[in-house]
Amino acid sequence: MFHKFHLQMTLFCTAVTGSILILLTFLCLFISERSLKENNYAAFSNEAASVLTQLQQQDAVSLQWINQLAEKKQFELLCYDNGSPLYLYHLAGTQTTPGEDCVRLAIDTAAASYGLDIFASSDRQLSAHTEFELRDASGSSYYVSAGTIPKAHGTLSFLLFYPLADRGRQLLMQRLAFLAADLAALSLLGVFSWKFTGFMLRPLEENIKRQSEFVASASHELRTPLAVMQSGLEALAKADSDDCRSHFMSILTQEGLRMQRLISDMLVLTNSDAHSLALHMSDCQPDELLLAAYEKYELLAAGKGISLKIVLPENSSLSCSLDADRIGQVLSILVDNALSYTPEGGTVTLSLSAAKNVCFTVSDNGCGVPDCDKKLIFERFYRAEQSRTSKEHYGLGLCIAKEIVTAHHGKIFVTDVPGGGACFSVVLPPGRTFTL
Repeated sequence: MFHKFHLQMTLFCTAVTGSILILLTFLCLFISERSLKENNYAAFSNEAASVLTQLQQQDAVSLQWINQLAEKKQFELLCYDNGSPLYLYHLAGTQTTPGEDCVRLAIDTAAASYGLDIFASSDRQLSAHTEFELRDASGSSYYVSAGTIPKAHGTLSFLLFYPLADRGRQLLMQRLAFLAADLAALSLLGVFSWKFTGFMLRPLEENIKRQSEFVASASHELRTPLAVMQSGLEALAKADSDDCRSHFMSILTQEGLRMQRLISDMLVLTNSDAHSLALHMSDCQPDELLLAAYEKYELLAAGKGISLKIVLPENSSLSCSLDADRIGQVLSILVDNALSYTPEGGTVTLSLSAAKNVCFTVSDNGCGVPDCDKKLIFERFYRAEQSRTSKEHYGLGLCIAKEIVTAHHGKIFVTDVPGGGACFSVVLPPGRTFTL
């Protein structure tokens, strides 16, 4: 499912971004081509003005000068003395020379479109000329300057042709360059979109995977107390004495409480996932929180033959701003966890330190936590091998503790205790959640 969605998102992102890129490319290409044409036409106009000036100043038109225009500047100049062409043989000369059909088309275009008939009899005393772009029947394009210059013996008419083959090649190369750049950009966009959408979808995929695992694990954990309750109800219906009924009622009550705790824990995690874990911050003394956890589990530890100790800082005026109930829940989870995995005769120590931050620690000399499990124990429904047979723990306690500490902008981690055992530490960062 995610692979198909990943591919669709990649194609969508590439298509949208590529469309914008192509539109911008067409815009840039249009501006660039228009600028190139305008520059070429301006250069041609300047050269045409220069040729016109020289024709006005010369009494005779030199064939050598015409050939120089053709060789150096690729201009082809055709001159007419009172309507008669000069240098007829030149019309069939170089490859840049336009054909007779093209010449006739230029003459007709100048007359029809620009009102300048270079062969018409006129008494005008001033030179007249016009410039335009022309495409002949073969598809070749030219800039053309057509004009008349009054002379003492009559009128000198001229046609100046500039072939646009080079401009066409420049436009073609420019378009190919833009096309190559677009293809390369689209390829890079495709790769980037694939990587980027994959990076964006990875958390979603992991969350859905975790959600599926969470639902599967929750269903598995709920199945056990439900099965016990169902069998207890069947046994209760068949019980023939008050003692039996009382026994089965006790079992049903215990399993109901287990389900209640499990559902409550799952609700805490659900609120955390939705970023709606409510925190009621207030000023409190962390040593009192630790002392409350000690008093709460003192009798339970004694009943299990475990020594429960507490170490408090000398500074009793320490205060901080936090959710006392939630941090108390974290301490209860850590102490209960330590008592569950500490053997009889062992020791569990609760301590508090405050230097640049506030640090609660709960350490024991039990079985400890293997290095491979140190990060996994904070995952949902994860339980180390030694605890999988315990019915009192669902693998949610440490995960809940981590969510609560994270909501306080703190961190929780576990380290080894010299000689065996585990030490869980809860650190609240300085300057954010508490004041000394």
